[in-house]
Amino acid sequence: MKKIFNKIILFTLFCFLLMPLFAHGVEFVNPIDKDTVEEVITGIVDWVYKMALIVAPLMITVGAFYLITAAGDPERVNTGKKIITWTMIGIAVVLLATSVKLVIESLLGGSTTP
Repeated sequence: MKKIFNKIILFTLFCFLLMPLFAHGVEFVNPIDKDTVEEVITGIVDWVYKMALIVAPLMITVGAFYLITAAGDPERVNTGKKIITWTMIGIAVVLLATSVKLVIESLLGGSTTP
């Protein structure tokens, strides 16, 4: 009985969440303020680059914390090394992605300004 009651409540909440979709006069606005595919790709690459600049130092700190607090535990040492190694690989991939974007733009005749 309790499961049926929970399902009815969840279904009712789901229906209330969908109500605005069926209301008249709802206007859908494009959340992406870009007009061309090039601008969208540039926006995504810039966002990923900024996120990498924020997350990479945090992950290196986490890896260093694992190494410092390992206390001779080889598993924690390996975990710390892996975190730092994969963070460095991620930074390299992000940096290469921005340069590859510029190379592809220059080959296709697009704009060369970053």
